[in-house]
Amino acid sequence: MNFFVAIVLGIVQGITEFLPISSSGHLVLLEHIFSVEFDYTFLNVVLHFATLLAVCWFYRKQLLNLIKHPFSKDMQFLVLATIPAVLFVVLCNTFIENNLNSLLFVGIGFLSTSILLLAAYFINKNLKQTQNLSYKHACIMGIAQAFAIFPGLSRSGTTLSFGLVSGLEKKKALDFSFLMSVPIILGSLIYELVTKNISFSSFTATDILPIALSFVAAVIFAIISIKFMNRIIEKMKLWYFVPYLLIIGTTCLFLK
Repeated sequence: MNFFVAIVLGIVQGITEFLPISSSGHLVLLEHIFSVEFDYTFLNVVLHFATLLAVCWFYRKQLLNLIKHPFSKDMQFLVLATIPAVLFVVLCNTFIENNLNSLLFVGIGFLSTSILLLAAYFINKNLKQTQNLSYKHACIMGIAQAFAIFPGLSRSGTTLSFGLVSGLEKKKALDFSFLMSVPIILGSLIYELVTKNISFSSFTATDILPIALSFVAAVIFAIISIKFMNRIIEKMKLWYFVPYLLIIGTTCLFLK
């Protein structure tokens, strides 16, 4: 396994998973840039697990409270928000699998995310905001998460945008968006392990170190990314990410 590529993918996965700029889109773009020929399915599983650990560690108190109170309203909100994505995967799995590595769809996803962030910024500033999460908010953000399964469409950016448009206060929308990622990342991890033909025989002893460092890098940078979003959500405007998304989205369309 290419040592440099593995580390870069780990860092990029960690940084972009929780920023509104699509981690899956960045990984697809990097794999095209580096002309990856190695089967990185197992590495993708490792990176998913790394980001899952990061968000679970950061929101460990909230998650522990959910486990202690499985029939609470907060747990009901989380379950409700997860259902649309599960149904979407079941119904559109073939389309998703066939276009997962398409730079065309990734580019469109990046550009669509930029539009959503702009729309959320302009709509939300004219709305009366609430800190009280409701079934309506959970349903709306859950539907947004389902759409975000499309390659290049940021999960955090889409769910956060829809949360803000529904009138939810920024910090509350961000926290719920990140908590929503736990069952989705876990489900994705299980799906890849069960359905993908991961060949461990293709790995050698020299692959262990780059995979391990890629995992550590993903965990560290994912935690940094979550902390960054939590600290700047009140001060930073979501449209600040738009120029970057326009540039990288256009780049994907140019390279397709």
